[in-house]
Amino acid sequence: MGRFQLIWNGGYKVSKQYGVGILGNCCTHGEFVAFALKQEPAAKIVAGWEEDLRRTAGLSTAIGLELESSAEALFDNPHIDIIALACSPHEKAGWVEKAAQAGKHIFLNKPMAESLDSAWRIEKAVSASRIQLVYDIPVIVRFNPVTAKLLDEISAGRYGRPINYTHTFSFTFSTDFPLAMVWPERLDPPSKSGGGELTNLGCYAVDYMIGLWGRPHSIQAKSTSYWDIYHEAGVENFGQVIADYGDFFAVLASGKQPLQTLPSMDVAEALNPRNWHNVLEMQFEHHNLTVLPFQNILIYNGAHIPLEEYLAGYTCLTPFQQLLRAIETGQRPDSNAESARLGVEVLMAAYQSAKERGKLVELPLESGANPLV
Repeated sequence: MGRFQLIWNGGYKVSKQYGVGILGNCCTHGEFVAFALKQEPAAKIVAGWEEDLRRTAGLSTAIGLELESSAEALFDNPHIDIIALACSPHEKAGWVEKAAQAGKHIFLNKPMAESLDSAWRIEKAVSASRIQLVYDIPVIVRFNPVTAKLLDEISAGRYGRPINYTHTFSFTFSTDFPLAMVWPERLDPPSKSGGGELTNLGCYAVDYMIGLWGRPHSIQAKSTSYWDIYHEAGVENFGQVIADYGDFFAVLASGKQPLQTLPSMDVAEALNPRNWHNVLEMQFEHHNLTVLPFQNILIYNGAHIPLEEYLAGYTCLTPFQQLLRAIETGQRPDSNAESARLGVEVLMAAYQSAKERGKLVELPLESGANPLV
């Protein structure tokens, strides 16, 4: 890759363009990763690989290249600096270990892993090497400019002591949406997927909660598989999580909902943010915040705050930009292996609680096994 000076968000200069190999296209996530990386001037997609014949053509089209015949070709390619992992959750720990051995940095697309054991393996592989890892959990909260700035402000103590926190995040669909045909991986068994939509979509809400408040003391949860395709697959399409932070509860609800009033939709419409129900309520001793990021709504103490005013002068680094900053300066990404592992721990505690009808589960967990397997 040619040497050059490139200025990206925040005025930070990187020393070169970084070669990326995309490994996997589970649930079309490799295609999403390819689209995101093509917006990054400092990224050059060099190669890709996927073994699932349902997903090879989509990934090849997304990167504009023929796929490699083996994953090993990505690790052996001297032009690849970064491996972007968008494979099935149960494969990620093994590929992270291989990437670390090959000295490749890691762009780890969500969800992190199918079990806490695998999350521990990922964290260990990164800490035992000189590579950097960013947890790519894009767009919804941690890397949405509005909620990213709120995360920075809350972490700095601007709003004081929290007394209540709720976050509801779901994708909504028409009742005839052919999800089993479009994203069959969503119905994979927990041994591969980690679980249903608490893992797939709930990981966003859990990750943001961890970013805000850290690891809770305990978890209680309920889950449901009322959507027939999820019920038949034996995984949940919706769940609720109550996290005890001592002085307050954080309450999360997340999943996929078929809504009777929505007209028939295609994939593009299903991915339109107007069909994403993403609502956060944050109450502090002397402040209240209501946020609907995709409706451009921010209410502070009863007053509607124009987002152009709120975000003026603020820079939200993308996951890839955080990774490059880490590679070039050593500053660990805010979205890292540790924060991602804490999220997996919360999800596994939630599954354990839901399996036992909402039983309280204390953290940290001793077992790394997935309770659903």
